Amino acid sequence: MMLTALAACTALLVAVPAASARPAATSVATKGCWLAVINDWLDNSRVDKTYATACYTQAIQRLNQYPDVQNYSSAADDIQRALLASIHDRGPGGSSGTGGGTSGGGSGSSGGSGDGSSSSSNPISSVFDSARPSSAESIPLPLLVLGGLAALLLLSAVGTWIARRIQARRGPVPAPAVEKRS
Repeated sequence: MMLTALAACTALLVAVPAASARPAATSVATKGCWLAVINDWLDNSRVDKTYATACYTQAIQRLNQYPDVQNYSSAADDIQRALLASIHDRGPGGSSGTGGGTSGGGSGSSGGSGDGSSSSSNPISSVFDSARPSSAESIPLPLLVLGGLAALLLLSAVGTWIARRIQARRGPVPAPAVEKRS
């Protein structure tokens, strides 16, 4: 009986620090966590936070479904880098407690600091950065502008058609009378 109680206490002393050393955000993948990874990347073209491994892989799988994202964006590569950094920081030799802070900062410091300083000093790029979508589910601004132009073109075509129909109902315009000189 005493041996069982001693084994239970020893297991408890070993299990509690090991469980508390892992950050809560990286231990379990939640439903839709892939969207959080993509939204984190959309913020500044890098993944700043640490997520569960399944979240990274789900996000990469979702992005790979769209060929335009593969061809014109580095999102899948950046998320893959963040995944590898997360796995490296939580490996058997490293401590999980410091992994959360270094993986986000590590991936951001390699490409993010140079981009951040150039975008803040360049007013044109800051205008383009402000036009970026705020999340993966928002409608991109260029798509809204193109939709508005398409609606205006349709309205002008309908207006032209209506004007021609009204003019056709009135009949032909009589020619002005010309005096004959003899």
